[in-house]
Amino acid sequence: GAVHNLALKQDGTVVAWGNNDWGQGSVPSGLSGVTAIAAGDYHSLALKQDGTVVAWGYNYSGQASVPAGLTGVTAIAAGGGHNLALKQDGTVVAWGSNMYGEGSVPVGLSGVTAIAAGRDHNLALKQDGTVVAWGANFYGQVSVPAGLSGVTAIAAGEFHSLALKQDGTVVAWGEDTYEPAMGSVPAGLSGVTAIAAGGGHNLALKSGA
Repeated sequence: GAVHNLALKQDGTVVAWGNNDWGQGSVPSGLSGVTAIAAGDYHSLALKQDGTVVAWGYNYSGQASVPAGLTGVTAIAAGGGHNLALKQDGTVVAWGSNMYGEGSVPVGLSGVTAIAAGRDHNLALKQDGTVVAWGANFYGQVSVPAGLSGVTAIAAGEFHSLALKQDGTVVAWGEDTYEPAMGSVPAGLSGVTAIAAGGGHNLALKSGA
């Protein structure tokens, strides 16, 4: 998260450390059976093996209040003050802050296979390899490049977005003000198998020789 970290152990329990001003580092007592975790700015999420979600920490915008009856979840993502949950049926649920539309899932969005949450924006990867984005667009972070297809993975930074294509190349868009610019993929980057986006930097994992 912005000031804290989470670790998921083999036994399905969670360890947290770092800043705990809002309780984001205070893992709920007895939490177990966890299969995935996500850290927002000042809140935390855990996905349990039964498809339910547990949240804790800062709750100013309701980000730590999981929607009643939310089940069948297969993936989670935590943004700055909002969250996403991907359901088994390929639909997405959002809750928390909606100041920039980040909490308003596009009408009719379905067939989603992966989700990613930035500070105030979101990405959804569809079965057909295309990407849908919504939320804040001050830096073009939700302006998906025209014709983008063949995507296998997505990542959302604070104000920028990444897409990994099936040919092992990476596409980036959004804020491009840091050096080296986070919206400018290194020339010749290929053979990538995984991506991650931070606040102002990115990582790419390449296939072994």
